[in-house]
Amino acid sequence: MTGRMPTALPFHVFLGEIADISAWIADVIDCPKRSSWHWPSFYLLYVEIDRMRRLISSIGCQFASPLMDPVHALDEGTAAEGAAEEANRLFGELTQRQKAVVQGLFQIARRTAPNPANPAPHLCLVAHVHPKSGWYQVFMDDYRSGDVSADGKTLTRTVLPAVFASCIERIDHIAALCMREDQVFDLGVPGMGEALAQTADDAARRLGKIADAMRMHLVGHCTVHDLMHPSSH
Repeated sequence: MTGRMPTALPFHVFLGEIADISAWIADVIDCPKRSSWHWPSFYLLYVEIDRMRRLISSIGCQFASPLMDPVHALDEGTAAEGAAEEANRLFGELTQRQKAVVQGLFQIARRTAPNPANPAPHLCLVAHVHPKSGWYQVFMDDYRSGDVSADGKTLTRTVLPAVFASCIERIDHIAALCMREDQVFDLGVPGMGEALAQTADDAARRLGKIADAMRMHLVGHCTVHDLMHPSSH
């Protein structure tokens, strides 16, 4: 089974996985820390989130460029192809950043305990990001943040939405494959480029807020001494 068939999608679906990541980090900040808590892991995750925020802002600027407009591309030719190549370079880096964040979330999740007042978010997080989870494995194998066709007319993505449910214990591989979505965005629709740019800016702002929360958590609870052994997992 390979998930749902590709379908043309509206702009607001673009980068929807950023909301999942932000929700997970917001929840884990409030979780009790185990004795094995490791501040360097938290700091490295903070660095990845900050880098990803800047990268998504760059993707937004790319879609705001007139060269990403297929109509304009007819007149610009090689320049438009270069714009698509640059967009794909950024998407390739974003794919790697997203996977690094999911790996980092597991390092945090295994060093925290469920909040007694609301254990469901932590259990849900572990169900997704544990390396033995089918969701984790399919995400690492198949997730692609985006690919713009050479003619600039189509954006395709392969994503794996999160399932936020209190009853989740582990997501098996078959279930994860069924969750996978192959998304298609028609860049030829008037205004689509500008709409995707705005959606990317919104996603970057969301990451900025969660990065601020992580920074405040570091400033309030972490010392330089706590960061002196980053490899002591």
